[in-house]
Amino acid sequence: MNLHLNLHSQMQAAWDHVLATYQPGTIEMAGVMGMQIIGFVIPATIYMLIDVVFPKFSQRHKIQTARRQPTRAQIAHCVKVTLFNHVWIVAVHAALTYAAGFDKAMLNLDPTIPGWQTIVTDFIFGLLAREISFYYVHRALHHPSIYAHIHKMHHKYITPVAFAAEYAHPIEHLLANVLPITLPLYLKGAHFVSIMIFTVFELWEAAADHSGYDFLKLPPAEMHDLHHEKFRVNYGTIGLMDWIHGTDVVGWDRAKAKNA
Repeated sequence: MNLHLNLHSQMQAAWDHVLATYQPGTIEMAGVMGMQIIGFVIPATIYMLIDVVFPKFSQRHKIQTARRQPTRAQIAHCVKVTLFNHVWIVAVHAALTYAAGFDKAMLNLDPTIPGWQTIVTDFIFGLLAREISFYYVHRALHHPSIYAHIHKMHHKYITPVAFAAEYAHPIEHLLANVLPITLPLYLKGAHFVSIMIFTVFELWEAAADHSGYDFLKLPPAEMHDLHHEKFRVNYGTIGLMDWIHGTDVVGWDRAKAKNA
């Protein structure tokens, strides 16, 4: 208990210093860029380096076989497109911040950091909201009338690598990668600290889910790796909505067609 209180007190002191030193818009922009780098770019880079620095470990823990792995040229292309997606999202946020004025905040920068109970509640709310919204957006992107125009780009990597998590058409990146993570907590009015904690976790989870490695069981990368291999299975992020809709088993659609 004392450790939690001390940590919260240190966080509050740091937050007080940030608020007293920088403009609200600057705080938001620094937070947005920091979340992208800490939550996704650094973890995705580490996952990618495992193959180079620890090749034997990599070979033991790759979910799919070596012959199915993307080439270096394909990986380089993936990294470029993914980083572009990060840059344009940050640029849009920067433009909105500039238009509103750096002396104003678009997000909740309340001087008092929420307690641990509120942070945990926000996290669970965000997790469930993201699971539900992402599932239905993802299912929609697999519709035949949409798939070839938008989502097919993401499925270029049948054997995914960490950076492939956000290798996507700009429309998909906004609707499937950005909004399901950020919008629910924004609408809830959650504190910026809660949003940062949740977003960093979700970005790391996306990188881990697409890493192609099985040595981390949470999140279960095998679940999303199977989606990239078989396409019509495991549309969600934590498995809840797939369990509810019965889309967590390969061949669920064939069985449904037979019974129709």
